[in-house]
Amino acid sequence: MKLVEVTQPTPDVIRLFQEPRQQAGNFALALLNSLGKEKSTNFHNVNIYLESSLGDSNATVEDIGDFQLKIEQSNTLDRDIEADFQDLHDKAQSCLIDLHRSKIKLNDLKISLCRFIIAYESPNPSTPRPYRSVEEWMDAASLSEMRLTAILNAGVDRNLQKLLALFMTFRSIVCSYDGPSVYIRQIENSLASLDALYEKVHLEMEVRQAKKHLVQTRRELSTAKLNLSSLQDEIQEKKLIDERIQKLIALQEKSAVPQFLIIVIAIILASVGIGFYFISHLNPITENSIDGLSQHSCREIAKQLEKSPRYQSQVLIFRKFGEDIYFRANAMTCEKLHRLDSLQLRSLGGLLKVDYAAGNQGQGAYNGNRVLQVKDVGINKLVVKLSNATENDSDYKLKVLEKANTLRAMLEQGPGGSGEDILIVDLH
Repeated sequence: MKLVEVTQPTPDVIRLFQEPRQQAGNFALALLNSLGKEKSTNFHNVNIYLESSLGDSNATVEDIGDFQLKIEQSNTLDRDIEADFQDLHDKAQSCLIDLHRSKIKLNDLKISLCRFIIAYESPNPSTPRPYRSVEEWMDAASLSEMRLTAILNAGVDRNLQKLLALFMTFRSIVCSYDGPSVYIRQIENSLASLDALYEKVHLEMEVRQAKKHLVQTRRELSTAKLNLSSLQDEIQEKKLIDERIQKLIALQEKSAVPQFLIIVIAIILASVGIGFYFISHLNPITENSIDGLSQHSCREIAKQLEKSPRYQSQVLIFRKFGEDIYFRANAMTCEKLHRLDSLQLRSLGGLLKVDYAAGNQGQGAYNGNRVLQVKDVGINKLVVKLSNATENDSDYKLKVLEKANTLRAMLEQGPGGSGEDILIVDLH
């Protein structure tokens, strides 16, 4: 049986601002008729259409709350719960993507409404100047409506007054609605709370398992201690017997003094050899401790850079959790990549692929793959530089936001698309 999803039809008054512009006379007449129909039903269809942009966001928030309560009551993580957690996480991520798309679509509708009233009020027939954000468009539209209200007096055509009043009401309904942003914050906060609870229960299970292993180890140690005591008693008895035999041999042999000297010299030579061994192995230990790098591969990169600075131009491959990350030879970058978990590493690999597919393939690429570009800002932050500006392409920006969410990173855009767009990952 095939499921058929029925979407809310777009009201005529909204379709006028989403579809290509009609001629001036037809547009005004169509707008008047559509506003009149919506007024007769108190803009019921407009409110339903705006609420349809939320999709199943409310159900997703309730599912996250129910699953969180389920984890709190069970305090155990079996395979079914882990599978449900992953499915719910994927569903929430898909819902966030749909909400971001609805938010962009809603903002475009708000801008078109504000642009219409600003152009109508402006004495200059040219296109109104573009504003940088939706909030600036709405503020400019509010000022235009205030000026129109002050200009229109009792002598103006009543039909025009009614049309403007209906349009202002319609614009206020659309511009005051911000449902996608509200549910984006709710789902992100719910996911963060669910991840923290899931990690807490997971750690508690590991602690319980560690306690069980500890009890078992203590029992084994007690048994080993008893066996060791018995073995020590046997060794002590054997030692006493050997000492008695050695005393008897010493009394019988007249040349005991030279043998004693040979034994002393052998002990001294053995001590000197042991001392040289520890002295020769002392420098590598201090070397590793000074580096402050916990991974052997990262220390090897640091040694290569000390030998030859030209090694920085080499492109290396970081391979972990089935993901390949290409990066310039840098010991600190290697250490930071080791600190990422499996989900973050897969998200970083996907982000590099999305950035490469967005264009600008000639910059920072190697064999058809994007080379990771980072800023050196300390061991506890991974700052990834994007080769493409997210402001120029909304689809690319949505993909970057999706990867940044699973990477647990924060996107910072350059002003006006002129600067670098970066993602900041906190490694604490």
